[in-house]
Amino acid sequence: MTHVECLVLIPAGPDTVLAYLEDTIESINHHVGVANCKVVVLDDSRQGKYSGIADRFPNAISIKAPEYHEGTQSITRGSLFVKQIYAMKWVLERYRFDIFLRMDTDAIMIGDSPQEDVLAFLKRQPEVGMVGAFTRRGDGSDKTPAMASKGRELTQEARLRLGLKRLALAVTLRRLLRRAEAHGYTRGDMCTGGAYFLSRSAILAMQAQGFFNLKVLERSRLPDDALMALLCCAAGYRLSDLPEERNVLAINWRGLPMPPEVLVSLKKKIVHPIKDDDLTVEPAVRAYFQSRRGAP
Repeated sequence: MTHVECLVLIPAGPDTVLAYLEDTIESINHHVGVANCKVVVLDDSRQGKYSGIADRFPNAISIKAPEYHEGTQSITRGSLFVKQIYAMKWVLERYRFDIFLRMDTDAIMIGDSPQEDVLAFLKRQPEVGMVGAFTRRGDGSDKTPAMASKGRELTQEARLRLGLKRLALAVTLRRLLRRAEAHGYTRGDMCTGGAYFLSRSAILAMQAQGFFNLKVLERSRLPDDALMALLCCAAGYRLSDLPEERNVLAINWRGLPMPPEVLVSLKKKIVHPIKDDDLTVEPAVRAYFQSRRGAP
């Protein structure tokens, strides 16, 4: 079994711009090192759009996402979550890794070795299984009101009075909630999905408890990051931000957390999102950090 320090999973849907995906991978390779990471692209284009990624990067591979099933409401949310746990099972069969990083295609790495910062933190806090933008956004603002809203959505989905078609989902969520809340979980807790780390021990615990076989979760309307957080806590682990004085992550759900120059001055190492409603923002931000990497 091949060992790498950092295993990176990047889901890529049908609307992903290939050049942007490649730039994100280039940023990872520059700041982590080709020899230190394996990049797995979860190709959810349903067209094999990213099948050639291994020809471009020696440490990258593309795997085809399972087929989307009608009736699961969305190709994101629960459906995307189940595709991600499929990819995680695939990875566990082939690679031994020290830390797992899940990134969106509109996240980039802008500083060296963020995985080492997280590994050092987890060594001091082994009860933590998921690290990212938990209680604070990348711009420093409080995330807890938004999580409380997701918690209400979770409570609604776990109700048993939603009809027979959703009964299996509700029963599964209630079982997971009992376990997670016993470990300090508050409904709606999550690390924002643009980029977060999972410890190897938490992933193995989720797998050992059968959580990666819960295909019924594809019918959930909850975001994939909320479902991953629920499983992590149900497996006995907790979520955390990095300490503020050493927080190398700048992760928002929407909107660049701060100008590129400020990100650099604060020694941030991963930023999300760089995509914006203003279509000129993403190419400009990518070009700025390409220049800092010395990319042609």
